[in-house]
Amino acid sequence: MRRLWRVFVLLMCAGLCVGCERAETLITQTTPTPSVLAQWAVAAEASSQFGFPDWSVTRATGAPEVNACADDSRAWASARGNGVEWLHLTYAEPVYATEVRIYQTLGRGAIFRVSLVNEQGAALRIWEGEDADRTCPGALSVTVPQTAELIVGVRIDLDESRTGFWNQIDAVELIGVR
Repeated sequence: MRRLWRVFVLLMCAGLCVGCERAETLITQTTPTPSVLAQWAVAAEASSQFGFPDWSVTRATGAPEVNACADDSRAWASARGNGVEWLHLTYAEPVYATEVRIYQTLGRGAIFRVSLVNEQGAALRIWEGEDADRTCPGALSVTVPQTAELIVGVRIDLDESRTGFWNQIDAVELIGVR
């Protein structure tokens, strides 16, 4: 009799575990997984631009086009190349940002601050310092501290007197969770 009881208990436990697995499967199937979105800027404005359409602010929108460390008219450049400048980019979809990648093609090292712009237009500083990696062309990658705000833009502040030459930005990628 004890033996039958043990078998019964084992079967019941096994049945409960199967039920638990089935419940977990149902929960997993109905819980949406957040999707990561990597996107390029769709609009931009800047404190200045070297020319139009070459070296204009619109050159910082879209995916990178320049593969060399060179003065290339397909990247944005400021008018003077020796002072404090800013670049503001706007994106199509608001995201909870996780990373910003700034693709530079010339004069790397001038960026001194990167901020995110929320839906209300407020700037949230995520990085300030010196871009020590002077690899050209190259990307400055900034990991974003966890934020509970939807982000629609990126603002980049540059001091081109740090490099003594123009800093050219080809593209800025905003990565985040929808």
